[in-house]
Amino acid sequence: MARRIGAYVLPGDTVWLERTLRAYYPLLDALVVPVPADGRGWTGAPIPVDDAIAAIERVDARGLLRRVTGSWTRPDEPMRADTAQRNAALAALVGEVDWVIQLDNDELLPDAAALVAAIDEAERRGLDAVEWPMRVLFRRTRRHIFEVVGVHGSTRYDYPGAIAVRPEVRVVDARRVGGAFLRPVVSGDRASLQLTHPLAPGEERWEALEPSQAVLHNSWARSPREIRQKTRSWGHASGWRGRLYYFAVWLPIPVTWRWARDIHPFARGLWPRVERRVPTREETG
Repeated sequence: MARRIGAYVLPGDTVWLERTLRAYYPLLDALVVPVPADGRGWTGAPIPVDDAIAAIERVDARGLLRRVTGSWTRPDEPMRADTAQRNAALAALVGEVDWVIQLDNDELLPDAAALVAAIDEAERRGLDAVEWPMRVLFRRTRRHIFEVVGVHGSTRYDYPGAIAVRPEVRVVDARRVGGAFLRPVVSGDRASLQLTHPLAPGEERWEALEPSQAVLHNSWARSPREIRQKTRSWGHASGWRGRLYYFAVWLPIPVTWRWARDIHPFARGLWPRVERRVPTREETG
């Protein structure tokens, strides 16, 4: 079933941008970049807009990129600015495409065809959005990856919001939607926190994925310098608490990983523990 698919890319994070965009770029009929006119992110900190545009252009062999200019800065409530920037990008794609991919720049989609199949399933059910399971890679060193796992060490997944929506939809709290959505589930997954809860309003689950089809979320799998930059401009900016988390939890995890528990920076119970392992070929940055 033919679908016109667009995407938007937020130009505030360049670390994984080229690799992640290449994974789904062949699906696209349109690509929007909401560019802050003042070059500042949600907290008011400068962000590498020019570098991000250059990275996108290196991937954009078909010349799809279209800029949408605005201002999305709220130092007091950066998540509101985050959400407003996403909604501006979605609004720019209304009438041009049927669905919009809204993967963040540090989220690697291993199987683009699986996402298309889920979009078709959501279309068949009359739903407005598609969420996706994500494996959280918390820290990288030269030899190891530290991945968030379940209480007993089983693979577990986050669902931080929709990764594909109809362009008419308005998101809330970054990428979440208020309407009906499809939540594809990895077959056999019983460890992820969201799946231990009753269905959320509008949620329909679809147990159809293999573990290898989950998104690899590299949000925290960066160098110390990159993490310090990220925490200055991200939507969850928290001042001294963010700096404390960096020094007390994230930085020492290669030493403390065996004993660290409940390590999410602000959501209790979401990240029970981490496991150390050698990265696979796909996970090698």
